[in-house]
Amino acid sequence: MAQPRVRPGFVVPMAATPADFLARIDQALASPDGRVRGQVYAEGAILRLRDADQRVWSPALHLYCEGDAQQGHRLRGQFSPSSPVWTAFLAIYLVLAIALIASACYGGAQQILGEPPWAFVGVPIALALAGFTYGAAFLGQGLAAEDMYELRTFVDRILDGVAAA
Repeated sequence: MAQPRVRPGFVVPMAATPADFLARIDQALASPDGRVRGQVYAEGAILRLRDADQRVWSPALHLYCEGDAQQGHRLRGQFSPSSPVWTAFLAIYLVLAIALIASACYGGAQQILGEPPWAFVGVPIALALAGFTYGAAFLGQGLAAEDMYELRTFVDRILDGVAAA
């Protein structure tokens, strides 16, 4: 059984060239009734669900085309949280790190001054909250499973269409 990962991904072989695959992605994204939106770049793309289907925990799918004509082309996909969620996680970790360092410093100062070092209590609390925050990422993945499936199915349909052409 696979271990859960914070940023799950996949690697699949491509029958077509990256240029053909990315052109198909660009065409599919231009469809007004599609559920997926995104941007196509020189060597990859970033896909998201359309705004009407977006939720706080909806992920983005980053696609990278790798390889060459001799070794074969591969598509590497990696799911990541949306920008606001990513920023919120970083802000939480930053605040917890500051609280941990402040608790350790204040507790150390209390100990040096011969007072009871009650501030050291903040260290395990900050560590526990950081662990909870890390676990929340897996909770978000569970909530976003349907969205991840939607994005991956979109990519698989494009890959199948390019291979058939």
